[in-house]
Amino acid sequence: MNPPRLRHELTFRLNIWFGACLLWLVLACWPQAHAQQDSITRVTAVKLEPTKAPAAPGWNLAAEFDIQLGNKLREAVDRGLPLQFAVDFQLFRPRWYWMDEQTLATTYTYNLSYNALTRTYRLVTPANTYTSSSLDEMIDRMSRVSQWTVVQREQIAPGEKYTAQVRFRLLLTELPKPFQISALVNSEWDLSSEWVTFEFTPRREALK
Repeated sequence: MNPPRLRHELTFRLNIWFGACLLWLVLACWPQAHAQQDSITRVTAVKLEPTKAPAAPGWNLAAEFDIQLGNKLREAVDRGLPLQFAVDFQLFRPRWYWMDEQTLATTYTYNLSYNALTRTYRLVTPANTYTSSSLDEMIDRMSRVSQWTVVQREQIAPGEKYTAQVRFRLLLTELPKPFQISALVNSEWDLSSEWVTFEFTPRREALK
């Protein structure tokens, strides 16, 4: 066999061997990587309720979420990395002749941190500040939002149909830069629910 042909055949076989090894490595690592992607969040209940404050008529958002922090996020909090989460609310007015018009958009934020000296977790919301020795208790507090006024009476027209959307997410842009880069390639940092959409028709009599 002439040398050029021999080199070509050896190169071909080495490429096949390398590809087979690479495929085996991916398949071997996949179950472990998949098992670690255990951060989950989803919207389980949502509705708009008339506010009980006569001085500020409008509608409050009442929502519940199923939030499960994976090992990566729990470890980050316990090592002193503050995490910020958000509940996003959007309201659209349908238009038959064009895309729906966004009437308003607002965000409710949570700041979660851990103090190693006192061994307590701290959760700061727009309304209150909570402390506890239990991370699960803080997560449970984040899983419900109520008495959050998202719609003022003057922002919408009674009797018209609107489309509302809600989601829960980790604010990756608020992480330190090195963690933002890691989050781009590591799905364990991905904690964002799908948008949940529901219809809303405001009634003027509901605010009386």
